[in-house]
Amino acid sequence: MAKDKGPVLPDIARLIKMGINPKTGLPLKMGNPRCKTKEGFKKAIRIIDEQDAVNRYRWYNLPMNLTSQEVERMLYYRGQLAFFYFKDLDEFYFMPYALEGGKGGGLDFYGRYRQIHPIPWNSGGSEGKQSKQQEALLSTYKLNVKYGIILPEELEEKDLYESAVLLKDYTRQLGEEILPRVNINEEIIDLEAECMPYMRTALLMGTGVRGVRVNDTDQEESVYEGSRNMAQSALEGNPYIPITGTIEFQEMTNGSPNKSEDYLIAMQAIDNLRLSTYGIDNGGLFEKKAHMLESEAEMNGGPVGLVLQDGLSIRQEFCNIVNSIWGLGIWCEPSENISQVDINGDGTLYDRDDTSSGVGMDESEVEENE
Repeated sequence: MAKDKGPVLPDIARLIKMGINPKTGLPLKMGNPRCKTKEGFKKAIRIIDEQDAVNRYRWYNLPMNLTSQEVERMLYYRGQLAFFYFKDLDEFYFMPYALEGGKGGGLDFYGRYRQIHPIPWNSGGSEGKQSKQQEALLSTYKLNVKYGIILPEELEEKDLYESAVLLKDYTRQLGEEILPRVNINEEIIDLEAECMPYMRTALLMGTGVRGVRVNDTDQEESVYEGSRNMAQSALEGNPYIPITGTIEFQEMTNGSPNKSEDYLIAMQAIDNLRLSTYGIDNGGLFEKKAHMLESEAEMNGGPVGLVLQDGLSIRQEFCNIVNSIWGLGIWCEPSENISQVDINGDGTLYDRDDTSSGVGMDESEVEENE
């Protein structure tokens, strides 16, 4: 007689590879992939949100092997970074950081960090031994934070190796730490992604699919067997889906569904709100269905330029401080697609050249940025 091994956790990954739905125990092909409409749209909108964020600004003459998009991506997921020169590796770095609370550390009179130490990008992640070794090394690397431009006559040699300049995505609030954009816009993205499933449901309600009241779970499974896929049932003319309980059909369908365009208008308004958090021009939270005059459109869009200017001012002030210490000549400008100004004079309104490392710019452009 076989020995009872007790409860066993199923191998979810193996079940999925075998084509079995771990929740229902049925083949995946019998499920309804369209039921994941919200999650699918949420992934797509989140990628668009990241692309909008990382392409707002263009960095020039960065001294490390990072593109302009990589720097903005790190800000998107972390919110703030520290720039410093690592003497042992002879390399400049952008890295997350933590407050150094020892001697010479703590906060100044304005609540700002006096000293910080870098932390690995994957700190707290699943990188294992390598990440822990990096964290142990960087925890001993104390850096003095510089908040203003250092004049040449005041610059000391130790400033080159013991200084850090902090870069934040936007103006901080009361605390020193700020929330990353990926967290701030999460609720907006989630709400926007709900509009498409709602619209799809409204459209499905007009196809003639109806609910059937059943008395027990056996009858419920029987009805499910006949109409496993609601969307497919609508396409094939299957009019029944199971409903357990005593609620009459007439009570559940009281009222008529909204028009599909109402959901698209709501989605457009939410997306405009998302764009406004980056200072990108948009149509505002409410757009008239009829034709709008140019003056009406401008008024409806709102003063989003101040939001873009906030991030730009912080980045350019960061560049000025860095250049006063290390003389790198780094700089940041709004993307040509955002500003609608041909900054490099190439006759186009998009960033065609790899200007993040100075490639594609002539000497006059490099000198102008410096």
